Amino acid sequence: MELTGWRGSLYHYMDWALKLAYLNILWLIGIVIGAGIAGFFPSTVAMFSVLRKWAQDEGDELKVFVHFKNEYKREFLKSNKYGYSWAVLGLILYVDLQFFRGIPTIWALIVSLFFFILGAIYIVALLYAFPVYVQYKLTIKQYFRNCLLIVLSNPLFSVLMVLGFYFPYYLMIKIPGLLPFFGGSLISLVLMMISNKMFTNLEKNKKARESIS
Repeated sequence: MELTGWRGSLYHYMDWALKLAYLNILWLIGIVIGAGIAGFFPSTVAMFSVLRKWAQDEGDELKVFVHFKNEYKREFLKSNKYGYSWAVLGLILYVDLQFFRGIPTIWALIVSLFFFILGAIYIVALLYAFPVYVQYKLTIKQYFRNCLLIVLSNPLFSVLMVLGFYFPYYLMIKIPGLLPFFGGSLISLVLMMISNKMFTNLEKNKKARESIS
């Protein structure tokens, strides 16, 4: 018998809470298995892959553990290369910004402002990094280009992505006991849902342009 009313709503939210907690535990186990440094990116990719299925209502028959394990193994090398490419890029931007901030001249101030803007774009693009990775099959260079284009061409969704990261993150800071169960999965779910909506809009716009031409 299907529950209705407040009982149905309560069951729905409890079911999602349990699924997210389970997925978060798998994510943490994946990180530990990879000794942290090699496990973070494939584990995160596997988590986003599961969330993508859920966000697109493809997860009714999904065997979460099996799917997570298969994605973790399949994407282990490529996801690490992808993730650490993002890390190196972020480090370069940070070092350049700090370098020019330490020079007390007008031109250095202008250059540091330029790197600050690049850093802000980088941070927002980073929020798209894993949703784009699990949505499309591209080269690493194409992933970077698409993330950048998405940020620049979809400012509204970019603002939503920042808010979608900030509010769950703020909740975790205020209630640290939630971290082991929802620290990664809740934030990732929000980012994946916003990204999935944006991907749908992009596909609709693409089809509309093709029909006109």
